[in-house]
Amino acid sequence: MIPNMRMTEVLSVTELTPHMRRITLTGDSLASFPEHKESAHVKAIFPDPKSKSKKPKLGMYFGFKQWMRSYTIRYFDKKNLALTIDFAVNDHQGLASQWALQAKVGDYLGIAGPGDIKHTDLLTQKHLFFGDITALPAIAATLEKLPHNAIGHAYIQVPTAEDIQDLIIPKEVNVHWLITPDKLTSEFLTALEIQGGDLKDTAIFIAAEASVVKQLKAHLNDNCKYEKQKLYASAYWNKKR
Repeated sequence: MIPNMRMTEVLSVTELTPHMRRITLTGDSLASFPEHKESAHVKAIFPDPKSKSKKPKLGMYFGFKQWMRSYTIRYFDKKNLALTIDFAVNDHQGLASQWALQAKVGDYLGIAGPGDIKHTDLLTQKHLFFGDITALPAIAATLEKLPHNAIGHAYIQVPTAEDIQDLIIPKEVNVHWLITPDKLTSEFLTALEIQGGDLKDTAIFIAAEASVVKQLKAHLNDNCKYEKQKLYASAYWNKKR
């Protein structure tokens, strides 16, 4: 199936924190973009940095996937055709992060999708989140969707105290900021151990480096009672070997 690809332009760029850059996109192509997809992902399609063209090449052709990366929908303003994506920057180099660091108003970015919302049960009462800074946009957008009576914990790794963001959360959901430059921090496992073994009726969200996700899933399987249909676990990136 050919994905729904749209050409967009950068409307604004905001430095949220030292390691997070917010980029808002616009364009008539967003008129058909669906609402209420915050926390779901899109495929961002980047221009070839070696090409003279400033526009990404849209379409399905040999090698097209090398220019695509998954990113979270942070906000979408249907009325003003404004799609907001937060990019983790300044702690690694890659196609997406380098584009985001250099992006300015009027630059082009392709968008394919969106996909489905990943958190397994927004309406359940109990929630548990684990994610590094690359997952912060998805966790933040999901927290905003939770019902007012939701309870739970979110453990979020950020490189510095300056990277802590003000989040909109239910009163009984506690956010724990793990401040460490190492996204492979063992504090995720420590936090999961603190939660104990009974996680029945809890919607669990895990998004981090592949080995961290594997470790957390192994702990859940070996030590916890949880409902597998309420678990979303995804490797957002892989460490270099």
